[in-house]
Amino acid sequence: MNSFSVLINKIQSSKTIDFGDLFNMSVTVFKKVWIQGLILQLLSILTMLPLIIIFYIPYFNLVKENTVNGILDSAAVSQALINDYGASLAGVYLMLLVVSVLSYLMYLGFYSLIKQIDHGESFVISDLFCFFRASLIGKSLGVFLAYVGISLGAALLCFLPLVYAVVPLMFLMPVFAYNPNLSITELVKLSFAIGNKKWGITFSTLVLNGILLYVISLVSFGLGSLFFACFLYLPQYIIYKEAVGFERSKSGPQTIDS
Repeated sequence: MNSFSVLINKIQSSKTIDFGDLFNMSVTVFKKVWIQGLILQLLSILTMLPLIIIFYIPYFNLVKENTVNGILDSAAVSQALINDYGASLAGVYLMLLVVSVLSYLMYLGFYSLIKQIDHGESFVISDLFCFFRASLIGKSLGVFLAYVGISLGAALLCFLPLVYAVVPLMFLMPVFAYNPNLSITELVKLSFAIGNKKWGITFSTLVLNGILLYVISLVSFGLGSLFFACFLYLPQYIIYKEAVGFERSKSGPQTIDS
């Protein structure tokens, strides 16, 4: 496993990536992993079902009851929401946090799967849950909190810092997935090193792929997003692969020694 200083040197000396090459390589990898990406989306929806049942269905009923002639009385909806569900809103937000963490852990596993499939390594679909292991769960939650903390800090500094921070934070999951031995501070520094070095190509790819996914979802009545949503995560993998690369190792993430 490469040390932090070696990884930083690789990033700083990495070559520029052409947008066309990045898109073509993403399509190539997508052809290999789209089934696993579809399974990931279905699992994410499954984890959302309790939240939908507990909160969103009653919320839609409140909206329906407070809509007259097609006009929504937002003040009445807010008051009814507080009166009827105020005591349970904290539980709803807690459940939303739990769902976010579960999805985050599965996406970490997905990045591990992408690398294994792309390199022709053996894998099983249960590798999606490899970051639920006791040896990794603690640091995984720490990285999640770092992600949330940096996002909130950037948001409090208004629009431009948040736009800037979005790109480096996009690399936090692949950097952690492929370097679980590093400290959280080192993982954040590596993510920002890649983000700063590849900010322009990453941001433009994010915008264009987002538009592409929106169009696909629109023409397929939302079904296309189930198949193509994972495509949004592939440019980060390609950029990491081109900028840092991988050592030959056993399948799946390494455990963290105690």
